[in-house]
Formats: sequence, structure tokens, C-alpha cells
Amino acid sequence: MRELLFGPLGFNEIERGLPGISRSVLADRVRRLQRDGIIRHENAGYAFTPAGNELRPVVQAIGDWVARWVMEDPAHAELDPNLLMVWISRHVRREALPQRRVVAEFRFTDLNSRRSWLVMDPNDVSVCLQHPGFSEDLTVKSTTRALYRVYMGRTTLQEAVSAGEVSLDGLPSVVRAFPKWMAWSSFAPTMQARLAHHPSRSIPSESVRVRSGRPSP
Repeated sequence: MRELLFGPLGFNEIERGLPGISRSVLADRVRRLQRDGIIRHENAGYAFTPAGNELRPVVQAIGDWVARWVMEDPAHAELDPNLLMVWISRHVRREALPQRRVVAEFRFTDLNSRRSWLVMDPNDVSVCLQHPGFSEDLTVKSTTRALYRVYMGRTTLQEAVSAGEVSLDGLPSVVRAFPKWMAWSSFAPTMQARLAHHPSRSIPSESVRVRSGRPSP
């Protein structure tokens, strides 16, 4: 249901956002949702029906609850840069992009400068794990954890840059515009509000156990 918030998505796109799920299990779940009238085929992918659309605020409310009461930094094993890039790509403000293609390179300094690219224009945003063949307008350097914290609203991009945890290199106009292009997680505002009011609050792991790296649309 979380993945389908960003529909229409093809089967492979849904699977990419659910690491560890078997294709057979996912296929069964997709068929069940279709039988129940919650999703339908649309534009070679799957999207919510009117009934499914009514679940959007429900999914958002559950995610907000997790962000408000449970979610902490992920364990090292849960940090997946490819999955993080998929999440980030779904929250680009296309209306804020220039009327041309923009390429942002992401270098993960904790993974031997492993690289990914966002290729963005007002009509499409895609993640490339190999060089897309276009010159980069911007390079973002960060550890996976630091970028995850920005994405989830546990810190702001400005704070991360000031702390030396994230660096932005490129044309000055693109560096200035980049923060306006990124909406980050749907749950980031809730996380920011939580930290503003209770900066030291945490939930003991034995109280509620939620895999912190996974409930992040």
C-alpha cells in the first residue's frame, strides 16, 4: 500500500521499494488487491482505485504515528543507498525544476564513494546506478546515514551541510536551487515537529519494535 501511493508503478518498481520480498509473494498480494477492488492496471502499472485512494490518509496517518513515536536512526544493516535513492526520487518537486534536464550525482562516502544519479526534468525523474551519459550539474557527497537523516527530517539539509555531513558541489545557481527541488519524506514534517518539541525523546526498543529503515514513503 505504501508503494502504491506513488502509482502508477510497474511490478518491478513496486518490488524495488520492498527489498527482501519474494516475487511470488508480491504477485499474490497484487492480485489480492486487484480482486478486492483496491488497485487497477493503469498506464502499464498499478494505481489506486477510488476505494484505494480513500486509504491514502490512513497510510499517511500510520507513517506519521511511526515518525512521531517510534522511528529512530536505522541500524547499519538497514542502510540501503539504492532504496534511499528510490525514496528520494519520489519526492522531487518537479514543478520547481528548470525546463531542462538536470543531473545530480550522489556519492556515498561510506561505501568507497559509490555513486548513483538522479536524472530530473519536469516530466520525469529517474534513478541511475550507472552513469547516465549526461554531464552532472551537481554532486552531492554524504554518508548513507547522513543523507537518510536529511530525507527523514531528523536534520535539515542546511544543518547537515553546515556540520560537514553533506556537501553540494556544482554551478552556484544549481547548488542554490537544489534544496527547493527536494521535498524529502512525506513524514519529515512530523519528524521535525517531534524533534522540535521533544528533541531527546526515544522509545525503548522493547516497547515497540519497528524496522526504522522501512516505513518511509
